[in-house]
Amino acid sequence: MLKITVDTNILVSATIVRGNEFELLKLAKEGKIKLILSLDIIKEFREVISRPKFSYPVEFINDEVKKILEISEIVFPTIRINVIKKDVEDNKILECAVAGNSYYIISGDQHLLKLKKYKDIKIVKCKELLEELKV
Repeated sequence: MLKITVDTNILVSATIVRGNEFELLKLAKEGKIKLILSLDIIKEFREVISRPKFSYPVEFINDEVKKILEISEIVFPTIRINVIKKDVEDNKILECAVAGNSYYIISGDQHLLKLKKYKDIKIVKCKELLEELKV
């Protein structure tokens, strides 16, 4: 099964809008792809959607986190990576993908996308992967 790691911005977009990111998570829910995440990514997702600008109630936030956990395989990275210097927080995405043997990292973040690839892991936008999967 195709293993993918998604950046926090993909999870946030999937929560807010029913666009490509939502469709990607739907594929994970249907068992067509394997979503690989770490607790650091889940934690950052919770922090971001808890921001006042979104004004989501706590119950909604808890439900969204639970839904994501239900469709994900959680990995616990043991190797620290320091490839992205301009935003070191982005390295957690690489760490998760390596720990989970992901084939893809899906992101909208320019620091990650600029790499195009890390080890054998392709880094692409959500739309690119959906087109490749012909969804």
